[in-house]
Amino acid sequence: MRMSLFSRLTIGYLTIFVLVAAVSAYSVFQLHRFSELTKAVLEVDNRILDYEKILVDLLFSQSQYEQKFTISQNPSLHKEFLRLKEEFHFQLTQALAIGDPLAGPVLARIQQDYRSYEGLVGKEFQLLTANEVYPQTQYQREKAKIVDGILLALQKLRQDKQQATHDKVKRLAQSADQARRITVIIASLSLIAILLLSGLITRSITGPVSLLKEKTREIAQGRFEARLEVASPPEIGELATAFNSMCERLSKLDRMKADFFSSMSHELRTPLTSIKEGTALLLANVGGETTEKQRKLLTILAEESNRLIGVVNSLLDLSKMESGMMQYNFEVSHLVPLIKQVANETLPLVEAKQITLNSVLDANLPEVRLDRERMLQVLRNLISNAVKFTPRGGQVTLGAAMTPGKLQVFVQDSGPGIPAGELTTIFDKFHQGNHNGLYKIGGTGLGLAIAKEIITSHGGEIWVESRLGQGSTFFCVLPC
Repeated sequence: MRMSLFSRLTIGYLTIFVLVAAVSAYSVFQLHRFSELTKAVLEVDNRILDYEKILVDLLFSQSQYEQKFTISQNPSLHKEFLRLKEEFHFQLTQALAIGDPLAGPVLARIQQDYRSYEGLVGKEFQLLTANEVYPQTQYQREKAKIVDGILLALQKLRQDKQQATHDKVKRLAQSADQARRITVIIASLSLIAILLLSGLITRSITGPVSLLKEKTREIAQGRFEARLEVASPPEIGELATAFNSMCERLSKLDRMKADFFSSMSHELRTPLTSIKEGTALLLANVGGETTEKQRKLLTILAEESNRLIGVVNSLLDLSKMESGMMQYNFEVSHLVPLIKQVANETLPLVEAKQITLNSVLDANLPEVRLDRERMLQVLRNLISNAVKFTPRGGQVTLGAAMTPGKLQVFVQDSGPGIPAGELTTIFDKFHQGNHNGLYKIGGTGLGLAIAKEIITSHGGEIWVESRLGQGSTFFCVLPC
């Protein structure tokens, strides 16, 4: 079962969403890691280093005040020592409250040593106050030993925290580089996957639509035979089925129309021929003498009969061509004599309209494979159209020349020209163009359609170049 357009688009969008969500989730995870490391550096390591500096300063100050008190026994010095002692305890407690696993044991040991130092200072204060003799040098040595031990512990703590901070910053940089590489890889793969997925979905839609567009163009050109096979997606497949059904009905209607034209042409041909022959007999006085007025009416009747017979013949020819039943008698022949023959046939009308007829014919044109009668039909149509649409006093130019591997014939007039939008549709059957004013001339609209069928059957091409107010030039190209 093939997926519908909605299902394809939904799956495609969901896949794109999952890929984007995966990249976003990884980025959020890495940002969280960076945040944790940065927080550890700022809220633990840097604070421990700050407390270490404060504790060192307080310990130095206490040592100085207790030594000065020992010498001078000034009570104010002892009070200052006690104040610094309380501050030391407070700062040490704050440092322990951070809960750093690396600094915690060191700070606990420092707290224990400091209590020993505090005890010695208190005992010495009592001895000095009571004016008792005691081993002062021994006290000084023990106090200095404890203070030096605390300072060494604080110095070691500072070095450890500085190294830990350096390691965390280094790890942060490494993690950033790794995250950047992985993010680039994931984003690139996701982008490639998105492009491939978008291309596949777009192709599955635009491919069938292109087939539908091509089929529509064929229908516009009157070709209804080929079936449109579109398997995917289902919605467009249903549209293709509707197209095929429409083509079948249009094909039936086209055949019915062709059969109608063929049948009507045959039915009209016999009575028209009888009318033509009867009119010719009356003009020949077979039925008795005719008056001048009667002869004028009979002449008009004969001309109109010939015109109707020409229309019927054109309908029959077009019907045969469209059904593939037109017979061609190809032979290798020169084209110039045919052009001259049609030009001579048109001389009466040219002279009546006082049109200048020019010829530009190369003398050494090669022979081409053609059906003489059908090619005469094309030339008569093109030249008669040029004369018909050229105003009195204008000019018509006939030409034939060689192009690479082809023989080109052109018929140029100085008529009103053809609108740009009709340069291709003018070759459609029953299309007469949009000619207004003085140049509005009636016709069946079959001549150019028949000419195109004949030239195409010869393996050639026919087209027109024109600009409004500057005349038109019709080109025919035949393979040599």
